Amino acid sequence: MSLPPTLTPTLAPTLADGSLLLHLGPQKTGSTAIQRAMHLSRERLAGLGVFYPGPSFRPAEAGWAAMGIGSAVGRPPPRIELWEQLVADVRATDLPRICVSDEDFARATPEAAARITADLGADRIHLVYVARRLDKLLPSHWQERVKSRMTWSYPDFLARMAAPDEGHWEWSMMWAAHDVATVLDRWSAYVPREQITVVVSDEADHDLIPRTFTSMLGLPEGTLQAPADKNNRSLTYAEAEAVRRVNQVFADNGWTGEQYWRIVQAGIAGVLKASERTADVARPPGLPADVLAVVDERSEAQAAAIEAAGVHVVGEPDSLRTRGRVQPETDPVDVEQVSMELFAHVVTGAVRGALDLQRRELKRRRRPAPGLDGVAGRDLARELGGRVRRRIGRRSR
Repeated sequence: MSLPPTLTPTLAPTLADGSLLLHLGPQKTGSTAIQRAMHLSRERLAGLGVFYPGPSFRPAEAGWAAMGIGSAVGRPPPRIELWEQLVADVRATDLPRICVSDEDFARATPEAAARITADLGADRIHLVYVARRLDKLLPSHWQERVKSRMTWSYPDFLARMAAPDEGHWEWSMMWAAHDVATVLDRWSAYVPREQITVVVSDEADHDLIPRTFTSMLGLPEGTLQAPADKNNRSLTYAEAEAVRRVNQVFADNGWTGEQYWRIVQAGIAGVLKASERTADVARPPGLPADVLAVVDERSEAQAAAIEAAGVHVVGEPDSLRTRGRVQPETDPVDVEQVSMELFAHVVTGAVRGALDLQRRELKRRRRPAPGLDGVAGRDLARELGGRVRRRIGRRSR
């Protein structure tokens, strides 16, 4: 029996010259791996006719600005100039194909989607969205949110995610980007469905997404390879629990977002991701029966939405269904102690992060005071008064 024309178990065809592949993610579906592969191959890609705008592996701040949302924890507000520069670079290139990838775009509002497509050129955009099994996604998403200051334990997180939407930010962070029907409806208002591809992630085939991008961008086989380094590996359950408990310390003490960014995200999590996994508890427990029942319903809706979407599909939507394929687990796994090796990684990361934070603060303090050119009226009086008070204060010590 032949498949409907929109269901294509083989790779998507190569895009025509002048096309822009816009990758929406969403988060925890292999986005960072493909972004790093593109980033590390930037010069080779250009030689093969593909423009991947830089300079980093993904345009995070530019994307936040385009979407009109805040920055990640501890970062300064996003600058719209970065989005404008990316758009200018995209419009200026004479390479035949372009790729822009940002997993935050799956959470774009209708207004943000309208702006992004208009700025990049809706007529030449081909969207790519990746769908992943929800029972695999939940633990991955939990540990990712733990790296962003969340203090909920894994059982608490699952219970909250299985509950109805009560307007909580974390609930939206989990489900909004993985509501396939809503995401496709939103973006198809600006990009025709025949210019949208959904890739059904295969947990046993980590090369599926690189192969799909390779095919769509008309690249030689094997061009896009996930980086061999381990700097983006997921945290183990014990590692995530250790970070979560540090999060609670930060919350209890009211420490700042920048302190968290430097000490925990860049420091502790950075050391853990760059280290070999320890012998501590490696995987989180499975899903309890009540949570699995919700996942079964959502995964059925996820697969059905893709089958009925009228878009190109790479992979088999039915593989997303969990009912009867995933068994509930009732025995919780508690992390009450960790190895000395994991403890040492946490301490090492915290010290490195604190030292880096200290260096940055000293550098800020050594910056020369701003000049007075262009300062007028009340502002000038305030600035001069402040300088006098500081000078008197130094002399009186």
